[in-house]
Amino acid sequence: MLGLPCLCLAQQGPFPIRTQQPIYLQTVTILPTRAAVLDPGVLEIRADSAYSNLFENASNGAFNINLDMELWRVGYVVSYGFLPDWEASLEIATLHFEGGFLDSFVQDFHDAFGFPNGGRGAVANGAFSYAVLQNGQALYNVAPQSYNAGDLTVTLKNQILPELAWLFAMKFPSRSDNAGFGLGVAAEKSHRRVHGYLNLNFLVDDGNEGLENLMHKTFFDFSAAGEYSFSKKVSALLQLVGGTPRLKGTGLETWDGVPLDLIIGARGSEGKFFWQAAFSEDVTAVGPSVDFTAWISVGMRGRVSGTR
Repeated sequence: MLGLPCLCLAQQGPFPIRTQQPIYLQTVTILPTRAAVLDPGVLEIRADSAYSNLFENASNGAFNINLDMELWRVGYVVSYGFLPDWEASLEIATLHFEGGFLDSFVQDFHDAFGFPNGGRGAVANGAFSYAVLQNGQALYNVAPQSYNAGDLTVTLKNQILPELAWLFAMKFPSRSDNAGFGLGVAAEKSHRRVHGYLNLNFLVDDGNEGLENLMHKTFFDFSAAGEYSFSKKVSALLQLVGGTPRLKGTGLETWDGVPLDLIIGARGSEGKFFWQAAFSEDVTAVGPSVDFTAWISVGMRGRVSGTR
């Protein structure tokens, strides 16, 4: 049995973070993970909360993209080691869209570090827009929404070597229009206090039917992360998440461009309980990645009573 090794230092793998662009959230993904699996009979439960601020306003002769919002996504994830070297996970999410309150903070943050604001100053803070137009006609237009259920995703992971696993994910539509699936690999390598992780995924999804001509049906994702263990309980991570575009056809970089997110954060554990916290910033200011995400995850892990 490969399973999770007995670790002398904190090591939990990459942050299970995905690009928070709202159309991307309607497509299948395989969350970044380490190669190791839960031992048989071990159950993990966690909640991943991502609060994002997004501003994308671009137009040309044919298309206008106007996404100005704050988005709160909470993913509830249950994982279980059901056989030696096998783990299954189930994720169901809730989504909330609103004008929000972080616009001023994000502008000040960009100004402080010399990042471009991308036209934010021309729009009132707290405004909401979620619209895609072609030749002045709305292809997609969404109003602010309360806490609605997102899609359900089931993932299987099989550890084939101590440092390598393969994964299969299936998305069942709830908020989106179509199902999707993906195949991936997860690799990891450690040396003393330093741990490296790599995830590569091939994904297939028909996407939103109202935007089918503006969405790729196949795409690749990747995640590369480095973790440094300060102690048995606390570690820090630097992570890059990106992939090929999931959107196309407008000639606008904010829609058709490459998603790329830089994530910095820390995590810790105490007995069966663990926490994770991170900030995510888009690497290319003109791409589809959201401007800013605050991400917090809390959970617990333990053996189910009666299993060995």
